Amino acid sequence: MTDGVDISPVLPQDPMDLRLSIASIVHWADSREVRVGMMSRIGFPVDDIPMFLVVNQLAYRGALRPTDLAATLGTGKANISKIVLRLERIDLVRRLPSPADDRSVLIALTPAGRVLGERIMESVQQHLAEVIVGWDEDEIETLRRLLARFSRHAIAEIALRSPALAPDYQR
Repeated sequence: MTDGVDISPVLPQDPMDLRLSIASIVHWADSREVRVGMMSRIGFPVDDIPMFLVVNQLAYRGALRPTDLAATLGTGKANISKIVLRLERIDLVRRLPSPADDRSVLIALTPAGRVLGERIMESVQQHLAEVIVGWDEDEIETLRRLLARFSRHAIAEIALRSPALAPDYQR
């Protein structure tokens, strides 16, 4: 206690606590250090994390409506429009008419954007391999299986409340 204020974490620091483990993984994956390192490794052409995040999402999910992209990244449609415009100027994305809805557009990677998307996927795989170095095949398989199951359940829970946020690869 400091001046009557408890400065300890609310969550006890138990390394086996599932909540703490999930929060740590999310923090690691979302950290500026990981993102900037990834941008450097793949040769991202500009120092702009929001632009990188859009290319990253499109690499994972394929073409998306601006509204879905905004929801996925936790930002507004106006902000996504600005980011997409910057990406269009350097030929990494293009707006295309949606085949499912004449009134809607999709944001899609251009061939140059796909090259960066492929580099992102290769770099992610390499980074994960570095993180799990020394693990045996059974441990890796168990982690892969349990994380996939957890992901399916977490995405299904989100999809019940907001279907647009559920990635296509999880539907």
